[in-house]
Amino acid sequence: MTYKWITALLLTGTLLAGCSDDEQDGAANSASDGESANTTTQETHTASDERKNATTADEESNSMEESNTKTEKVPIEEAGNVPAEEKTAILTMLDKQVESFNNKDIDGYMSTISETPESFDYTEEKLYVQKVFETFNASMTPLNPMIIKYDEETKTANVFMNMKSKSKDVSTGKEVSQTTRQIMVFQKEEAGWKQISLFAME
Repeated sequence: MTYKWITALLLTGTLLAGCSDDEQDGAANSASDGESANTTTQETHTASDERKNATTADEESNSMEESNTKTEKVPIEEAGNVPAEEKTAILTMLDKQVESFNNKDIDGYMSTISETPESFDYTEEKLYVQKVFETFNASMTPLNPMIIKYDEETKTANVFMNMKSKSKDVSTGKEVSQTTRQIMVFQKEEAGWKQISLFAME
């Protein structure tokens, strides 16, 4: 099993697998789900930037890989130490992000993103997502999201989901659908829980 540390733009990056080569330049990385072949990937940020900020995800993924064979998926189990009110708040923020994305509500979407993220630039994220809204009619549906890791000390939570996405290029009419296994990382700030990073599992 392999992991790709990527920006928060995976939510939009997975929708762009059917773009032309020109459209792919500067877009977000994407990853297939654990049972399908790899799809075209895109970037908005440099690989060096992603590696620089990927220490936490790399450590976690290495730990998970050690306990599994090459042909096995990491067993997904819900964390048992999440306070009920925090669980509700985290999943509510996830719902808000998805709903805002589906409604092309850029302000609502960005309100779920930390202004000090770990693996991407907040301003670049906003500009790129706005461009995606103008280019695609897209929707996302998180399937069976669950909090698989909760750290009370650092106030962070890892949320696993199978993200089902559909998109249609408004200029060409080309449609793309995909499901990716994702882990979205949230951190509690003064304004509430915000997404600070995201990575996908292959």
